[in-house]
Amino acid sequence: MKKIQKMSRVIFRIVLGNPSNPMNVVNDMDERCEEDFQVVEKGDTFSVLVNGKEIAKEVGFSLENEKTSISMLFPNSHFFGFGEKMGFLDKRGKDMRMVNTDNPLHTPDLDPMYISIPFFITVSPGKPAVGIYLNSTSFSFFNMDGDVCNFGAQDNGMELYLIYGPTVIDVVKHFTALVGRMSMPPAWAIGYQQSRWSYATANQAVNVAKKMRKDGIPCDVIYLDIDYMNEYKVFTWGKGFANPKSFVDELKAMGFKVVTIVDPGVKQQEGYDVFETGRKIDAFCKTKNGENFVGYVWPGRCVFPDFLRSDVREWWARQHGPLFEVGVEGIWNDMNEPSIVWTDENTGEAKKLLNGNEMSFALLGTLKQLFIQKNYGEEIKHTDDDQKIWNHSKVRNVYGLLESMATVRAFEIYKPGMRPFILSRAGFAGIQKYSAVWTGDNSSWWEHLESEMATLMGLGLSGVSFVGADVGGFGGDCNAELLIRWTEMGAFLPLFRNHTAIGTASQEPWAFGEKVEEILKKYIELRYELFPYIYTCFYDSHKTGVPIMRPLLMYDQDDPDLYPVNDEFMVGDSILVAPIVRPNTFWRSVYFPKGRWIDARDGKIYEGKRIYKISAPLDEIPFFIKENSLIFKTDSMNYFFEKEDLTLYGALYGQKAVTHVYEDDGETLEYKNGKYNLFEVSIDKDREGYAVNFKSLQHGYPGRYKKIVLSFMNWQSPTPPLVKVNGKVIKSYLEGGVPKISLDLELEMM
Repeated sequence: MKKIQKMSRVIFRIVLGNPSNPMNVVNDMDERCEEDFQVVEKGDTFSVLVNGKEIAKEVGFSLENEKTSISMLFPNSHFFGFGEKMGFLDKRGKDMRMVNTDNPLHTPDLDPMYISIPFFITVSPGKPAVGIYLNSTSFSFFNMDGDVCNFGAQDNGMELYLIYGPTVIDVVKHFTALVGRMSMPPAWAIGYQQSRWSYATANQAVNVAKKMRKDGIPCDVIYLDIDYMNEYKVFTWGKGFANPKSFVDELKAMGFKVVTIVDPGVKQQEGYDVFETGRKIDAFCKTKNGENFVGYVWPGRCVFPDFLRSDVREWWARQHGPLFEVGVEGIWNDMNEPSIVWTDENTGEAKKLLNGNEMSFALLGTLKQLFIQKNYGEEIKHTDDDQKIWNHSKVRNVYGLLESMATVRAFEIYKPGMRPFILSRAGFAGIQKYSAVWTGDNSSWWEHLESEMATLMGLGLSGVSFVGADVGGFGGDCNAELLIRWTEMGAFLPLFRNHTAIGTASQEPWAFGEKVEEILKKYIELRYELFPYIYTCFYDSHKTGVPIMRPLLMYDQDDPDLYPVNDEFMVGDSILVAPIVRPNTFWRSVYFPKGRWIDARDGKIYEGKRIYKISAPLDEIPFFIKENSLIFKTDSMNYFFEKEDLTLYGALYGQKAVTHVYEDDGETLEYKNGKYNLFEVSIDKDREGYAVNFKSLQHGYPGRYKKIVLSFMNWQSPTPPLVKVNGKVIKSYLEGGVPKISLDLELEMM
């Protein structure tokens, strides 16, 4: 049975067989496009047409043993997206699975990982981009072996969405309209974040915070890993945090936010309130026999909430009281694939591997490395609100998504009107509606520094924009040079968090001495200075779904030389970053897309569609500005928003530019009610100088930006240019040979 339905002028829905999902992540569609995009049946198959020309077609379909697959021909195409995947950005030739899995050893061929997003984009020079979304929460598979690709799911059918571009950017816009877009995060979540497993006592965490402020290193967030809890029991505080409110208040007084880890495993212990209240509503996942499923995680024997039920999500949300009531500002959802290290069934095997030692927390990390974790697809049972029972194989990929939904509800209960900050390890299509994500247990390897770029860009192409990786690496010992290069790159990632594992070398900014600290501080400060640009990128992603961190192919999808570029990326539309990813390396090759690109360090101009050898001393990361861009910065600060009155510093690279700047209160949901500012700045050059125009697109917030300083970086004359602002001549001046003007921003917006 096949059903083809036109959902809009850019999206077709194709149903093959009888697929079933325990939840639906698809929204109503309202996108519009005037292109002639068609999906038409041809006998037993279908073809994808644009302006009457076939660009893809079905060449096979199979449904047997509750496994559905389809084969499609995509001539000369390359494939991007697929959510969180190791390896190169272009997945042509790759064989992949979608099963949320905790595997801490991230080798280049590791698959699957923590997040499953069954979506990809086909790209080929001279052809329109098309997205394919397999709307299945079941375990799925993708064999992208050449032009004929085979993909499907463990289900009795499949539901496909074919999404037209014509550009890659358009496909991502339409896909995120389908599954949801990111809300604006709190501004502080864009700042530098310091973590480790673990700051095990309040004194340890406070001392890190004090050192940050003493050394003038900007930082907004201190994380608490599992050791803050009492015996690793979720929603508790341990002896090291005897007075959690006093601890949180002390950090808050220094401008820090506290984010605490929350795992889904609930210790099965009589008298433990979370277990007891959950037991009263029968909240936990079941076995085939109807008993609570039990698995071993950090607290020992644990049961797991059945987040498929709305009443369980509500119960879970209300368990956050002990955290939010003392002032915790954000929640870090970890181990939520869910990660289950072992069960009673293989305890004997575990003891044998560990020479008969008793199970303990100290051994759990070792067991994680030894065991390939099972997914328990047929062994765990879930129940939905209609009392229908679902196998875990149908729910596992959305388990982290459902937990994030419950955590958003916790913010609504305990922090009404405030923006949630949630960081999740597991997810599915649409996770961006609820949570930021990071790439989990990477290692302090140069190879991971490089590979994180492709992984993060793949997530961005799959709709997940607020992404990051543990700066410095989670597993193993980082060294000074690696931490420098990782921090230089991290300053440009959407999520900027330094995190490392228990038993590894410290990697706080001062861990390797004063000279290293000075370099790290320089790039952490750059992150804060770039806040107006980056925050506006977040706003654009919130409105359109376009990722903040972008592969270069999004800039020119008709240039096939950009398809294999894995070690460069764009931040927004105007900044190109080329990190150093090898030790003892002080230069690198950089391939530039079409156009001209200006080195942000020295102003040197590079022609596009060429490769250059670019210098990169240890204290420098090569980054470049697209010609005819206007980049806004602001004052550095210890934390957002330490200063109420800020100056905007705009630098024009090239001869003209049009851009916009977004601002709001950075904390509340009032931006949804129009309480934000959005203004446009355009600059044109003539023989005498520049014409600058300000236009207020939205003015609903008092604003922190009081003054604006514009610099004209490529002015060639030794005398200052004539500058007109909204038709009025403004006196310009030279500073360091660069002409500038200074204005009262509030007056210009009137």
